Amino acid sequence: MLRYDNYFIPKNLDEYFNLLSEVKDYRIVAGCTDVLPWAREGRAGHVFIKNIIDITSIKELNIFEIHKDKIKISATTTFQKLFTDPQIRKDIKILPQVSVWFADDQIREQATIGGNLVNASPAGDGAPAFLTLNAEVIIKGRKDNNIYERKVNLENFILGRNKVDLHDNEIVTALEMDNVSGYGASFEKVGHRRSLVISTICVSCVLKTDVTGKYFEDVRIAVAGVREVPCRLTKTEKFLEGKEINEDHILQASQLELDVINSRSRQEYRKEVLQNFIIRSIIKSIDGKVSLKEKYFDNHKASITEEIHA
Repeated sequence: MLRYDNYFIPKNLDEYFNLLSEVKDYRIVAGCTDVLPWAREGRAGHVFIKNIIDITSIKELNIFEIHKDKIKISATTTFQKLFTDPQIRKDIKILPQVSVWFADDQIREQATIGGNLVNASPAGDGAPAFLTLNAEVIIKGRKDNNIYERKVNLENFILGRNKVDLHDNEIVTALEMDNVSGYGASFEKVGHRRSLVISTICVSCVLKTDVTGKYFEDVRIAVAGVREVPCRLTKTEKFLEGKEINEDHILQASQLELDVINSRSRQEYRKEVLQNFIIRSIIKSIDGKVSLKEKYFDNHKASITEEIHA
């Protein structure tokens, strides 16, 4: 059971930073989707947090902007908003896809993108999708009574398991990322259900074909659950860009970075799953522009592995 003495709801950043300097022994929350399960598990019997600071009413975090080339959304944006917003569903297809895999409706209504990223779980679903959008984390802090802002690429923001580039006197206010209107997208995740499954492996892919629909133009693939920090598969991306869309090129690409897996358990299983997810996510992102024979991949995996590593 979770208990607390004080529950603070700052209305702006000045109030928030004042609380950080005045209050000790606090926990910052938005959706509480990590805090409440932790409390219910009874890791220390009744969980007591002296002071809770709820950031969902800070006016400077009320950001939801969609422009031609970029989108900027607040850290307190919920995954349900990403799932239901019509403009997001139309232009940035990867975000509603990751949202439906992320959790059920009840949790999506509460869970925020900022909380998901700051938590920095190696198995977090959100980070790979945002990595494929070249997301930048917008951070604000206060020094000498002046509020400053800095931006950090998401790939540099997540430093390790539950570790991010965020100082005690700072707050993540928003994410800024590419508007990938016209790109295909796919999110793949190990699990028997769409939600409430902690990822063993998840793969996010967004890609754009050339005007003919026959060649890869821009390919972005990111993975999580295979190492401490989610990452882009840059070798795979560069290999595909400019190449004709066919089974052989996709199969070769799927083999290039299986060594990204840094896990002591079930390595061969994870490699097989990762390869299958890379293939599947690329095929789904092409969205039928080129007819591909999926049985080809099962029949040629062994021979192509020898060719690539020769």
